[in-house]
Amino acid sequence: MRGELDVLVERGVSGARPARDLARTFRELPGPGRGDEGIVRAAVATGGWVATADRELARRLVARRITVLAPRDRARLELHRGGRAGPEASRDLAGRPRRATPRRPGGKG
Repeated sequence: MRGELDVLVERGVSGARPARDLARTFRELPGPGRGDEGIVRAAVATGGWVATADRELARRLVARRITVLAPRDRARLELHRGGRAGPEASRDLAGRPRRATPRRPGGKG
């Protein structure tokens, strides 16, 4: 992934430099496979969360019970809980928002 970010920085892609700088703060995991398949395999093997804007990759990961952080807009991330199918998941696998009723203190909602 870091190599891909380096290429994007060299091309002058907006947002690539801070993404690369953030990625450098995390430990790099060697793993089998390349590209998306390597990410899926590493996440399944470690149980780690994945941050991605790639909707298809996110769907594949959630289907494999891996939690995904995805950009919702310029200022927020959205949590997609792996393997969850109820209202506690922020979006369904088709990308449609789910509405969860907030619970009030004391359990009455």
